[in-house]
Amino acid sequence: MLDIGVTLTCWLYFTLGFLIFFSPLYIVAALFSSSKEEAFQRYNRAFYRGFFALLRTLAPRQHWVIDERIQALRSSVIVCNHRSYLDPLLLIALLHRSKTVVKSIFFTLPIFGWVIRIAGYLPATATGRFAGMMLAQMATMEAYLAGGGNLFVFPEGTRIRDGSIGALNQGALKIARQCRAPVHILCLHNTDRLFAPGTFVFSTREPREISIRLVETIASGEPQPRLADLSHRVREVLERCRSEAVPGNETHSYRSPNHPSEIEQ
Repeated sequence: MLDIGVTLTCWLYFTLGFLIFFSPLYIVAALFSSSKEEAFQRYNRAFYRGFFALLRTLAPRQHWVIDERIQALRSSVIVCNHRSYLDPLLLIALLHRSKTVVKSIFFTLPIFGWVIRIAGYLPATATGRFAGMMLAQMATMEAYLAGGGNLFVFPEGTRIRDGSIGALNQGALKIARQCRAPVHILCLHNTDRLFAPGTFVFSTREPREISIRLVETIASGEPQPRLADLSHRVREVLERCRSEAVPGNETHSYRSPNHPSEIEQ
């Protein structure tokens, strides 16, 4: 009953919180903002920060360890392992400005599709009706990254339930090479234990540590690494990240240098 209560309260925030508190902000930005994309990204971040603040309050047995260096990332391509539906929400909440790749079907949804389209998110499909949208985003990507924005992706493209590393999509790595942007590799642990794939209810009663940390940076510069070498290096780091997660062990020894533990820092 506790888990059901936490779940229903969080999803009420997603619906009523958006309609009552955030939809007026999006509408005003769409009508009057000189930079609609930046405004929508800012409101997305505020919305999901509110979601995680609520989740932490309702589920105090979940200890969050957040590498504070992540929130300082700018002008970067960010890749991360993918364990739960919570993962993209967490990265949006942490990053100052961000775009990501979203399943194309979501662009067809009312309201949500409008929000992610104006926020500049990229469709996963670059054909048919989505071709023009993808081309428009790619035409401005270099300027977006140079201006401090981040592109984050889960290169496996889907949640991997057994913890293994799936085939990596190289699209984001191509963007990093073309725009001469650094690649930051993040490692997530235990979001899938809080909100498991294939379930609707949060699992909050068991104490656990949920962590996200910056594990490696591949700097931009000369000479540019070959795409195959870049992909191989990312896979190696993600495999190392996977090996650190011991099944059944809910805690990890990692702390960032300044011991951050709150999303809102």
